[in-house]
Amino acid sequence: MAPGGTGSGNGMPPGVRPLTAGDPAAIGGRPLLGRLGAGGMGVVYLAGHPRGGVAALKTLHPEHLHDAVLRARFAEEVEFSRRVVPFCTAAVVEDGVDGDRPYLVSEYVPGPALSRVVAAWGPLPADLTYGVALGMAAALVAVHEAGLVHRDLKPGNVLLSDTGPRLIDLGIARDVTGVDAHTRAGQVMGSPGWVSPERLTGGLALPASDVFAWGCVVAYAATGRHPFGGGGHDELSRRILLEQPCLASVPAPLRPAVEASVAKNPADRPRAADLLGALLAVGGAGAPRDRREAVAGALARIWVPVPHPPRPGRHRLVPGGPA
Repeated sequence: MAPGGTGSGNGMPPGVRPLTAGDPAAIGGRPLLGRLGAGGMGVVYLAGHPRGGVAALKTLHPEHLHDAVLRARFAEEVEFSRRVVPFCTAAVVEDGVDGDRPYLVSEYVPGPALSRVVAAWGPLPADLTYGVALGMAAALVAVHEAGLVHRDLKPGNVLLSDTGPRLIDLGIARDVTGVDAHTRAGQVMGSPGWVSPERLTGGLALPASDVFAWGCVVAYAATGRHPFGGGGHDELSRRILLEQPCLASVPAPLRPAVEASVAKNPADRPRAADLLGALLAVGGAGAPRDRREAVAGALARIWVPVPHPPRPGRHRLVPGGPA
């Protein structure tokens, strides 16, 4: 298996990009095989293990290794990730420091991001949309039961694995009982278009803020469009604050939950646990004693693997693959 592969043609999973100049050969004793993604704070690699298997390894960009604020935020991400009991989320494998480089190793989720799938193929079929809604409600239950607010639920952080959706990236999560010491006054953490009204007006991130993002993500999966339309950050934020979303094309069984989730007032939105219960009921599960088993069973019945988009463009996605 050659480091830096980009797809199954050379033995590497699809969606893995080559290593770049300056990338280390290994971190924490794990050889780096390719890049899974990168953001403003860090980079995520596909990492191997001397005894076999692969995982996702996240670390800071080299230029941030001596930034005390970003190191503290990364340490907080590690702590928060360990607090979440996996439930449609990526499980933590280990963490450590290699020289002066902190790292976090998590379960590798071999699937494309919802954002890439919708950009390439348009709206998801109804069963897959229900699966995304169910899985992301389950993931928010896990995050909120850990005492956290995710703050960055968006299509790019929803990976469509072979067995169901997975929520990733606690990089800007916050403890609901603590003070965010790493965010400047007036700074709104999150991705434009997926930030709730109360946060746009300077309020704290609440579990209900994640529920608002859930409603937007499910509508996006169902329709192929953001429920508040397109445009720049300022225009989209204005619509989120003042206008009603377009939800007419959301499947009828999901529409009541989505409508409630994107209410302007956070007090009017359901809790993630209530969403999960309602979605299980929609799927015929009633009120199960074990929510994890019920979610896993529902996904096993309706989910089909979603291939990585092969190239730029927009086609129609049908169950089992592209048309």
